[in-house]
Amino acid sequence: MSSEPYAIPPKDRAFEGILWYIKHYDLQGGDRLPAERVLCEELGVSRTALRAAITRLISCGTLESRRGSGTYVCPPKPLNIFQETWNYTQAVERVGSKSTARLVCSKVVYADIDLAQKAQIELGMPLFCIRRVRVVNGSPASIETAYVNLSLCPSLPDHDFEQESLYDVLLKEGNVRVSHGKEHISISRLNADEAKLLDAQEGAPVFYKASHERDENDGFVEYCKSVTLPTKYRFADNGEADGVATKVGVEWLRQ
Repeated sequence: MSSEPYAIPPKDRAFEGILWYIKHYDLQGGDRLPAERVLCEELGVSRTALRAAITRLISCGTLESRRGSGTYVCPPKPLNIFQETWNYTQAVERVGSKSTARLVCSKVVYADIDLAQKAQIELGMPLFCIRRVRVVNGSPASIETAYVNLSLCPSLPDHDFEQESLYDVLLKEGNVRVSHGKEHISISRLNADEAKLLDAQEGAPVFYKASHERDENDGFVEYCKSVTLPTKYRFADNGEADGVATKVGVEWLRQ
């Protein structure tokens, strides 16, 4: 046993070492890691520790294993900054990835008691409900169910939201721009239906987000709930103080 009371376990040293290696050698999404022997020598760890660290980084969505080819760095995850009002597509495109959507269903509904309370709207309000699987670079990443104030843009049911952006349609046809809102994020687990849609394991941990979006006049625009795979997306706070992003927050987000 080591005489150092705070010695870092080998698998943790390997984990931090791989992250250092990626940053030090400026590896980008799609770049291949060196062979295990080379990495072990570079980082000063055993193969057992290295493999444990690689497995952990794969589960985090930082690395991916390609059978018969090796281990590769994943593209950067889209980032949702709490203080910003980017839509999903914008967040994905900002990291150079491609966003598409697969429509599960869309219909006009009327707010029942439960939905009216959650969305903080009037009972019976007409809403356009749209449920989509969000796809990043061809891989399912999130399931999003949105309830949009239909009175703002009555033509919403006529659009193809596998091909069109909801916010673009709201802006162009309803002159509606989301200016602010609030979000609640927690950890949940996939049910059987969600797991099937995301091609993931039932019970896998996910981000659960419920958001309320409002326009410049503080009018209700959208209530949205989603489940997102943590290997495909990330959330962050920019350290904003009094409406201004702090230097520490901005530097952290660049990582």
